[in-house]
Amino acid sequence: MRIFISIAIALLIMLNIVACQSGPEPIAYGEDNCANCMMTISDPKYGAELVSDKGKVFKFDSIECLADYSTKVDVKTINSMWVTDFSEKGSFLNANDARFLRSENLRSPMGLYLSAHKSHENLNSVKTEFGGDALSWNELVNYVKSKWH
Repeated sequence: MRIFISIAIALLIMLNIVACQSGPEPIAYGEDNCANCMMTISDPKYGAELVSDKGKVFKFDSIECLADYSTKVDVKTINSMWVTDFSEKGSFLNANDARFLRSENLRSPMGLYLSAHKSHENLNSVKTEFGGDALSWNELVNYVKSKWH
């Protein structure tokens, strides 16, 4: 009987760990809807995700929708935020580690011209080709607020 109880407890602990994921999950492009604007997520260069402290994944069609949504929830409920690497479609970067570019030559789904890059080198390469301004996450959030609120 003790073995059965020990196994049951171990299984419950494992299920709890799996249920509280902290990383992104694949976006079903053309099927998933944005948690902020409700549009269908369609462009694999711009998707984003927020994972709550309870492991729930909220998907977004653009960085600007993620930024806007993140200002509407209690920061304590955010476990992690993820943005798509512009140069590697479908590949996620932690928003805290990403570099951001605002370039009017790179239209994002919600029209604020924002893209995410995994390094300064990648950002500078895209910036050289398309122009624009590098932004920190806080600058990006403030930019979105200034345009949408």
